[in-house]
Amino acid sequence: MSVAKNYLDEKQIRQLGRTVSGYFDYLEDLIERENTFTIAEFEKSINEFLSFRRYDILEGKGSVSHKAAVKKAEAEYDEFNKKQKINSDFDKMVKKMLSSEE
Repeated sequence: MSVAKNYLDEKQIRQLGRTVSGYFDYLEDLIERENTFTIAEFEKSINEFLSFRRYDILEGKGSVSHKAAVKKAEAEYDEFNKKQKINSDFDKMVKKMLSSEE
């Protein structure tokens, strides 16, 4: 199974956090006032909220196939992973074992 992930910069992460928090506050208020809504109404409210916040709304399913998205995500991850300096406990243990054999 592949999971696509956007690698957002710090500013984008803060914007996303504020947007999600704002929408949840709005939704919680609706629920506390005992409003009910269908999934279609829920979808519409998300789009209206994002539109109010001046975000572009994706119409339809987009133009990138699942296969192309997975391929892109894997390529991006491979590039991202090369830049990571990960020294796991396993790596440390192997290094320790190899150095003790010398």
